[in-house]
Amino acid sequence: MRSYSLYDPYWREGGDYRPNIVAYYYKQWLDYDMDFHAHDAIEFMYVISGTCTVETTSDVFQMRKGDLILLDARVSHKLIVPKESPCRMLNVEFNFTECDGIYPSMMQLVQGHEALAQLLDRKVSTIVLRDPNEVHHTLKSIVMEMDTGGAQRRSMTHLLLAQLLVRVARLAADEAKDVAHGQHHRYVRKATEYIHQHYDCDIQAKDVAAAVSLHPVYLQRIFKANMNVTITEYLAELRVEKAKMLLARSDVPIIDIADYIGLNSRQYFSMLFKKVTGMSPAAYRKSIETMQGFDKQLQ
Repeated sequence: MRSYSLYDPYWREGGDYRPNIVAYYYKQWLDYDMDFHAHDAIEFMYVISGTCTVETTSDVFQMRKGDLILLDARVSHKLIVPKESPCRMLNVEFNFTECDGIYPSMMQLVQGHEALAQLLDRKVSTIVLRDPNEVHHTLKSIVMEMDTGGAQRRSMTHLLLAQLLVRVARLAADEAKDVAHGQHHRYVRKATEYIHQHYDCDIQAKDVAAAVSLHPVYLQRIFKANMNVTITEYLAELRVEKAKMLLARSDVPIIDIADYIGLNSRQYFSMLFKKVTGMSPAAYRKSIETMQGFDKQLQ
């Protein structure tokens, strides 16, 4: 019988196979010491609240709210929950099955997502990650789809499980980079993530520093050392890139675009855009329209 290990190359090289959920459940644990055991399936364990300890035969992991552990098939493990701290968890177990007309396959996922390919190449039997809430949201969506039942839900459940694998792979890749480059890299990465999520708001360097729990001066120093630009410069360049996208791909009026990218002053927006691109917003949109018209003539 073939193993359902996540790292068996057969699933991404042997044909059209997709992940397939075999078990899922919420569970509130209290004062519990589980015996060592193993599953034929791959398991995700997510801590919704409280604390717990997950032991394998080689490691001990202290886990808290927002932590996720991935256990490969046949990894022996046990769960310990202290008496004084109940722990609520969400578990999802999956193996692999033929695609049966439902895609993407593991082969397609690996080909389309470098982080997933890197994760599978690492072949780490147990991975613990800190979730920025993206994984939890996907896990909850999977359970909701599974609970509603019906054949029409199969495709959505598979897409969500594929999304889960990619998200976990990206988190693992980020963690690996942080370890390789040190703690500074982690803070800078979180700062850039915050900027990308809030560029449409009136944010300043001090707001970014507060979001990553660092002194503004210190964050400015390590950000410039890692990114070769200041936080203010990075934010300005990102806003201009978003403005270019809106000018090229939408019919949002130019006078409104400043609001879309977190700038209160339309005059400042025009000045910033011209400083970065060498042309005004109106001239940029006109150049895109001219180029698109020329392309249509060629067709």
